[in-house]
Amino acid sequence: MHFWAKTTSEGKPGISVFDHMVNVGVVAQCLAEKFPMLLQIFKLRANEVGALAALHDLGKISPGFQQKCEEWLAENGLLKIARNSVWDTATEPDHGKVSHASIQDFLSQSGIPVGTAKYLAAALGGHHGRLKFLPNDRGIKPPLIKQTTDGLSGIDWQLERMACAQRIWQHFNAGNPFDSLTDSSTAVWWLAGLTSVADWIGSDERFFPADSKMHPITPMSTAHHALETIGFSPFTVLKDLSFEKIFEFPPNDMQVKCLEAIKGPGVYIIEAPMGLGKTEAALGAAYCLLSAGQATGIYFALPTQATSNRIHLRMDTFLRRIAPGNAGSRLIHGNSWLSQENLDFKPSASGTKEQPTEDARTGRDWFASAKRALLAPFGVGTIDQALLGVVASKHFFVRHFALAGKVVILDEVHSYDLYTGTLIDELIATLEKLGCTIIILSATLTQSRRDRIIFSGQGDAGEDPYPLITGRTEGKSLPPVAASPPKSRKIKVDFMTADSAVEDALAVAREGGAVLWICNTVDRAQKYFAYLNSLIPEELPLGLLHSRYPHWRREELENEWMERFGRCGSTRCGSILVSTQVVEQSVDLDSDLLVTELAPTDMLLQRLGRLWRHERQARPTPLPRVCIIDEEVGLGELLEMQSEKIKKVLGAKAFVYDPYILLRSLETWKGRRHILIPEEIRQVIEETYLERDDEAEAWQELYFENCANTMAYRQKALMSSNVWQAALDDREGVQTRLNETPSVSLVLCRHVEGLNAQFIDGTNAVMEPDIYNFSVAKAIHRNLVKIPEHCFDRIFPNAAFPEYIFENHCVGIVSENGDITARGLKSKIRLHYSNNLGLYIERSSTKEEV
Repeated sequence: MHFWAKTTSEGKPGISVFDHMVNVGVVAQCLAEKFPMLLQIFKLRANEVGALAALHDLGKISPGFQQKCEEWLAENGLLKIARNSVWDTATEPDHGKVSHASIQDFLSQSGIPVGTAKYLAAALGGHHGRLKFLPNDRGIKPPLIKQTTDGLSGIDWQLERMACAQRIWQHFNAGNPFDSLTDSSTAVWWLAGLTSVADWIGSDERFFPADSKMHPITPMSTAHHALETIGFSPFTVLKDLSFEKIFEFPPNDMQVKCLEAIKGPGVYIIEAPMGLGKTEAALGAAYCLLSAGQATGIYFALPTQATSNRIHLRMDTFLRRIAPGNAGSRLIHGNSWLSQENLDFKPSASGTKEQPTEDARTGRDWFASAKRALLAPFGVGTIDQALLGVVASKHFFVRHFALAGKVVILDEVHSYDLYTGTLIDELIATLEKLGCTIIILSATLTQSRRDRIIFSGQGDAGEDPYPLITGRTEGKSLPPVAASPPKSRKIKVDFMTADSAVEDALAVAREGGAVLWICNTVDRAQKYFAYLNSLIPEELPLGLLHSRYPHWRREELENEWMERFGRCGSTRCGSILVSTQVVEQSVDLDSDLLVTELAPTDMLLQRLGRLWRHERQARPTPLPRVCIIDEEVGLGELLEMQSEKIKKVLGAKAFVYDPYILLRSLETWKGRRHILIPEEIRQVIEETYLERDDEAEAWQELYFENCANTMAYRQKALMSSNVWQAALDDREGVQTRLNETPSVSLVLCRHVEGLNAQFIDGTNAVMEPDIYNFSVAKAIHRNLVKIPEHCFDRIFPNAAFPEYIFENHCVGIVSENGDITARGLKSKIRLHYSNNLGLYIERSSTKEEV
């Protein structure tokens, strides 16, 4: 009997389940053949990978799925039977569940141990992104999934599934080589990810049309063509390139030591001061591994989208030199697809009764480039995209497949709280099992954090030198390698009021200096910007950068100010840039004067990395200097205050950073009139985080609160990394960061009438019901800003947008004067937008002044 897998554009039954399974299996086999290193690590053969992947849709041979196409029921005389037997409600509609059960039965009957079969079945049955059942030795019995073998239809569904599976097994000449695939085997998840990707490609109408009778194909040649078209082509790396040839400057001692230490897959930490070339050291080591065939690609993971945008440009230059003629790196953060011109993906339908929502969205989501680029050999993006592989997110296993065997560079790991830090530890352990080389970059890592990564929390590194390269390979720690530090420079440290800092900033800018002013919150940055704007002469450029701009405007501002404050900025002049933390790390900004709000010591050191970063012939200031905005009360008073009063004095920053760490940082920096960089970096870090017994009572309370939060965050992270729980959507930041303030995506429009919209960037769009238009999707997301959900009493999504925005969203109508009207907004909240300030939230109950 012909069981359909995809329907044609006319809604008729198209390609059969068997043929579709063969197509997907062949794509999987061809994909596996491109990674011989991984097949060797996982002890698998490509044809057997193809056979397993092919079994993914076995559950489509079921009444719950087949009844979704009425044409098929009619052709087989089953309309009345299906109606009388209520196939639409009495049978299991989720073919993934049926696949899970049937695959486990078939593999067990084929002689594969139950302990292996149950995990393979769970992985393959979850190919649409969510695991269906917990693995169990007994399998999933028919009553649980409402399988039907009825006398009315004459179809023995289980017998048909087993016969189809046997044909697949014979087609791929599969045996029983799966002893290495156990519950703890990372290879199971690699296989699950490969299966999902192969299914998307095998369902792409451009290569594998649903109407197979009208468009016959040859699976193997079609699969090769599809992979080449999509971008799964092998890359060629030039051999024997020197460091100087790649980067156009000779390596320093730290970079030489890194190249000598990083010789194969493992975990490595490069600790070195800001601006010493850790990025080039990591990329140089990655090149050596690529040219030696010990890596399948590179993924460079950074803290924020802004930093990944900047590194992307450097990565492309690197790739042009080591692999000319190959595709460049792909940006891999949530907004990277907005720079893409077309959506190269056309999923075929799976039944006239089935809403084309989740599967079609999933394919679009990955092939719109933000996630598809994760599959490319070379990628740059946020660490969140990698962390989504170790939490219970939809399609977490696709990231296992995407990262396997690569050099994964984790930049600035010190900058994450314990929740994200614990997930990073899980990620490192997972990547090790996937044959990756993990290179961790940090300027301000504590000894305890380094020991937890490299030595699993055992041992004491003591008074270690700086810079330092540590690591482990094949489970064994390597001897630490010290590198020669650069000459230290003295940075003057001044605490002052905001008004005094404004005077100093204006004075330096008038002398032609570039001033960087870093705030801890968007609200504070906007207030300081507005205040400076009322004082600054028109001829002095004043800029603002934060996360509450729509994408198109933030892109403009980043390009302007990254150029002005860059190494060779042609527009460099007397100017002031006010920003949030988006510029404090992994961004090549060079300021003459730094003004900053109080932050944890490691963050302050990172901000210092944007001060006098490059050698210049002349500067308007005699020496590098940081101005830290003083608190309303002195350190002595803070030692005497109650804990709740301390939090109020610290203000909004106490919600961004831990109050106890802020106090310890304040105490550390208040005792200094200058700091030597990099000579004293380790000293101030350890001084800030050193445990002690002689705290003031209120400080002790905050310390114990910090400890309690630490334990809670670690436990929450461990719970999030239990992938067997219900999977959430794989959006950046949802599970990878501690986000206690849920957000709403506000689409900024000039007007919306029915299905017609005009956005604030001037773009017009017409949204057609049930039709996905890539240009409309780009327009919506380029004009979107995220704001706290607590600004609303109730969220009213726009009826035209759900096809394009999957999270909580609503429309904000922006008037000519910048006032924003949004349904459901709280009465005490006013929203405003301007190209200078971005989206500004006015709270009538808040009376905070700069």
